[in-house]
Amino acid sequence: MSAPLPPPDLASRDPVLITVEAGEILHRFFTAAYDPIHFDRGRDGRLNAPDGSYGVLYTAKEARGAFAESFLRIPGRTLIPSDLLAKKAYVQLRVTRPLVLIKLGGPGLARLGATAEVVHGGLPYDAPQTWSAALREHPVRASGIAYYARHDDEALCYALYDHGPPAVEEEYRETSLDEDWFWDLAEPYGVGLAP
Repeated sequence: MSAPLPPPDLASRDPVLITVEAGEILHRFFTAAYDPIHFDRGRDGRLNAPDGSYGVLYTAKEARGAFAESFLRIPGRTLIPSDLLAKKAYVQLRVTRPLVLIKLGGPGLARLGATAEVVHGGLPYDAPQTWSAALREHPVRASGIAYYARHDDEALCYALYDHGPPAVEEEYRETSLDEDWFWDLAEPYGVGLAP
């Protein structure tokens, strides 16, 4: 079944909102060669702009959500290639002002006329990108979307829109991932390092 598109009356619907307060820490794995605060304008991201007109920064409430979004993209993968691990880094981002997000999960799906396929379906990403653009224009003027990771539907993640100056700043960065803390994140998923 394919994901539904936003209904014509989306602007009049009352979404479930969550607030990420100033001072909260968000988690993200990123390509180490680039800035960790990167609002992606490409067409590859699930909740990116369908036309590249705005950027999206992908983060998670907890490190495990960031892990699931970054390292579990290939279903069934049990080994992380060492070259992929070497290219990635981890960052904690401190929220600098409250962020109100539309929850595209739980009861929030039905209230919007959506289903879990919007954020859990595979390629192509036409439907989720259409939702991203429609929710960005919703009258509540949310800072982004809260959703559950595709490969761990208990891990809450955030897709933040680039409305004006970034509402996050770097708190802590770790460039060496082949460490115990990282493998502690991998362990529940049965994932290890490729030989």
